[in-house]
Amino acid sequence: MKITKMMPLVFMLFANLANSEVLEIYSWKASPGKANDMIERMQTAAKIHSDLGIGVTISSLGLGTALDFDYVLRYDDQESWGRLKDETAASSKWNSFLQEVSDKPVGELLGSFSMVNHDVGNMADNFTKTGQVSRVFRWEPAPGVEGAVSLRQRFAISKSIHEGLGARIETYQVNEGIDGLRDMLYIMIFDSHTHMSEVFAAIGQSSEWQMHQNAGANSKYQTTLKRRLIFTTSANY
Repeated sequence: MKITKMMPLVFMLFANLANSEVLEIYSWKASPGKANDMIERMQTAAKIHSDLGIGVTISSLGLGTALDFDYVLRYDDQESWGRLKDETAASSKWNSFLQEVSDKPVGELLGSFSMVNHDVGNMADNFTKTGQVSRVFRWEPAPGVEGAVSLRQRFAISKSIHEGLGARIETYQVNEGIDGLRDMLYIMIFDSHTHMSEVFAAIGQSSEWQMHQNAGANSKYQTTLKRRLIFTTSANY
């Protein structure tokens, strides 16, 4: 493809991401018998981060995981991310807390990554509410810019269908991590497990969804589902 034809695709893929919500996800496994200690540590950390102006979500991971915990830091955009990261690094409370937990660990950090919201209008405070249940699908697009744009387009159609059936949808581009830097996440948010089951029953009967699935199966840009899981939002700060 000529570069002049690629430019609109590149613009579509990356436009406005600097002004989008940023999430940092830290996945933790508690040591045997230390789950309550892990939660208490996360609550203490969340209070420090919240006082610094950072949004925090603590989530309990369910099906598709080893029942671990996610500690999520939320920022409105790249500017606030950079500024608040510097303020955190300079915080005496945060550094004292880090020293304390390093001396007496109660769990293991399994991994971390960050991602940005495709929707520039979504703010950090708009993330999941306490008690909500979310289903996450992590996708790897087909190779190249065209593959990534195709997945974005399929996300947009899926979002329209699923929100019409009662779910709330947020989609993200991974931008930092050990691997999967081209990956995108499709998050379906529900008020409860009952609400989730009702929406998925409606999806199963949707002819519009079936047509969209068939179009994806016949697309030359084939995607790979790398992971799916369910989490419950335990607390927000």
